[in-house]
Amino acid sequence: MSLNTRLTDAQEQAFKENADDFAKLQPQLDEVRSMAMSRLDRAGLGGGLDILNCLICTVCEGWTHGQDGKCGSCSHTWFSHNVE
Repeated sequence: MSLNTRLTDAQEQAFKENADDFAKLQPQLDEVRSMAMSRLDRAGLGGGLDILNCLICTVCEGWTHGQDGKCGSCSHTWFSHNVE
């Protein structure tokens, strides 16, 4: 499918439904992220998004630049990372 291809009505509807589902999920992700960051702050591991790369890991000594700015060697799933 080319970027210049017109979407069918069914394709447009699928994108709309996906966007609606993600919009419903966003408040839950925001709440979980906020709780995780607060928990890490209380434990003395806070300091901003530029220091903590994963909401499960502490700072990785072997950090390498990976996809989407995440540590390339982190074994945790997408949901473990800072979700904005």
